[in-house]
Amino acid sequence: MKKITLFIIVLLSILVFNPTELMADAANIIHAPGGNVKVMNSEFIKMKNEQIYITICEDKCKYRVEYTFVNTGDEQTVLMGFPNSKRIGRDETVFGINDFSAFEGSSELKVFRKDEENQNDKYTRSLYECFEVHFNKGETKHITNTYTQDNIESSEDGSFKAIYILTTGASWKGKIDTISVFIDLKVPKNQIVNRTSYLHYEYESDGEIIEDVDTKYYSLSISPGNYIIEQGIYKMVFTDIEPDFDIEISRPPLLVRRLSASSELEDKNDRYSVWNIVDERPETAWVEGKNDSGINEFIKMDIAPPFGIMGEGSYEIEKIGIINGYAKNNDIFKQNNRVKKLRLEYGNQVRTYALKDTIVMQYLKFDKPVYMSTIKITILDVYKGSKWDDTCISEIKIVL
Repeated sequence: MKKITLFIIVLLSILVFNPTELMADAANIIHAPGGNVKVMNSEFIKMKNEQIYITICEDKCKYRVEYTFVNTGDEQTVLMGFPNSKRIGRDETVFGINDFSAFEGSSELKVFRKDEENQNDKYTRSLYECFEVHFNKGETKHITNTYTQDNIESSEDGSFKAIYILTTGASWKGKIDTISVFIDLKVPKNQIVNRTSYLHYEYESDGEIIEDVDTKYYSLSISPGNYIIEQGIYKMVFTDIEPDFDIEISRPPLLVRRLSASSELEDKNDRYSVWNIVDERPETAWVEGKNDSGINEFIKMDIAPPFGIMGEGSYEIEKIGIINGYAKNNDIFKQNNRVKKLRLEYGNQVRTYALKDTIVMQYLKFDKPVYMSTIKITILDVYKGSKWDDTCISEIKIVL
């Protein structure tokens, strides 16, 4: 076997736009137009402090940036703009950042778009999400920007990368007193673990037949690495700084790429969704939605890693963990059905397992690690609940 190792950071770096005009403010970029909030018409505005809140979700990143600005000049109305882009066409679709808002204290500011001048691109047009802020002489203002950006998947290996630009240029006056960064990872950690994916694929390279391609994925990476973790939040603080670096966050694709169930118990708040089985929260559960005990209802998990035009590969699975029933507490566990017997299907293999009637994690084990790209788990028999005839599973954990 000849291994080809694809390093995520190297591959993704070619996909991130590197802006040519960099300022001290930090506007984050995820495979999108580069830039940052910019004072359009004044050289007397100093940024004293900046607090950056980044929430990493499965499909997007959410941002809240709180600034403290000081006017070092006379009374003036300042125009600020955040770079964005749009495709030129019938609908002129805006892309890059979404749902942009600006606030002065708790009051929302009017946002309007302004095209950048002297553009020649036939397909895209740069623009600014603009808002005005009035400063008295020497006045301090607290401004907040919020926005989202959709995650865009690398065409090479399905990984994701976010960049928050901190690099300082000439737009802001002087050094920044304090920059604080808070990163909240909403993606379950069991979905972004270190792993190697495999693909059996024959092709010719320099006269040699390559039969197996391996891709290594690495778990969450944050740069710079001088952060601390407090109650699950990644935190960085920089003082008296004119930053010459950016915040970069890399993560692999989700281990479970797609997830479906034959039925779900209906609830307006989606409390019983199949996605509860991979949220690392035993107090939530998938609940089947049939008017009986749920025999023959199933869950299907797609864990096939993408290999671009070469197709989809598989992972080498050591065992599969299951928290049976509705594990919120012992009473709810006993009130609802638990799985007594299940069928596991992967590839062309079919196995049956008996589960214990326990609230703790138990494992479906194999004689040796096996390659899997899809997993189907079907309910064959249940332990009856004392109150409800609904069968539940709280967690399924793929162990590589």
